[in-house]
Amino acid sequence: MIALLLLAAIPCVMWLIQTALLTLQGHPVRWRLDSRAAPTIVRTGGRIATQLSLLGVVMVYPLTRGRGALEYYASLLPRDRTALQFAQGFAVSTLFLCLLFAAWLATGRLQVDVHHSRKKWIRRLVLLIPTTVFGAVVEEVLFRGVVLADLLEAERLPHGAAIAIGAMVFAVAHYVRTVKRRWTFPGHVVLGVLLCVAFAETGALWLPMGLHAGGIFMIMGFRPFVRYRGPAWVTGASIFPFAGVIGLLGLAVLTGFVVRQYGVP
Repeated sequence: MIALLLLAAIPCVMWLIQTALLTLQGHPVRWRLDSRAAPTIVRTGGRIATQLSLLGVVMVYPLTRGRGALEYYASLLPRDRTALQFAQGFAVSTLFLCLLFAAWLATGRLQVDVHHSRKKWIRRLVLLIPTTVFGAVVEEVLFRGVVLADLLEAERLPHGAAIAIGAMVFAVAHYVRTVKRRWTFPGHVVLGVLLCVAFAETGALWLPMGLHAGGIFMIMGFRPFVRYRGPAWVTGASIFPFAGVIGLLGLAVLTGFVVRQYGVP
């Protein structure tokens, strides 16, 4: 399971870079990945280290299988009718969140409130498409195209176990850095299951990318204009509407839909 070893190296590299930059700035070492209240150079260096580490894993993994990166990822993004699955996944994901937000607005669980400055929300909307594409592509290539693909090919590892491990790795990765909320972890696990099942059932990255992109597009697009009125265990919060009970149930339904629609008869 070389992919898990490569992935585990990412936080190590991030911590080493963080430590080096903190030391250069005369700050004490932080034993966790935490850039809060740190100098700008530490925060910027951390982001650069993260992106370069991700790129390194994505580029190196195919080589461990004796294949070039372009050849390997092209095989997971076939130029045939399966490419339509991106649009299908995007549509399903956006429809689900539209229905969810509409229900919360109707029941007073969500309040329309432009709580960002005009300049900030305009910038967010301008960057919405690039943010959506970048987030969906990078995470799906890494967690499905590298990690899950490697797990699915591991000998003596059942199909279901590979999906479970892949979903757990996906969730844990979102909490490597210090975060404001930890109760959202189950939501990331169930979301990971949905995306892993989408990849396992289709053998391509198109569908999980579409599902992921639709979620980012809706959540980030709505974020400047609404406030959650909770309770959080029902509605989720901020960028985590999938972490509430209703969101978890919705993800479970979507997973069932993917199995029924795209699974082998």
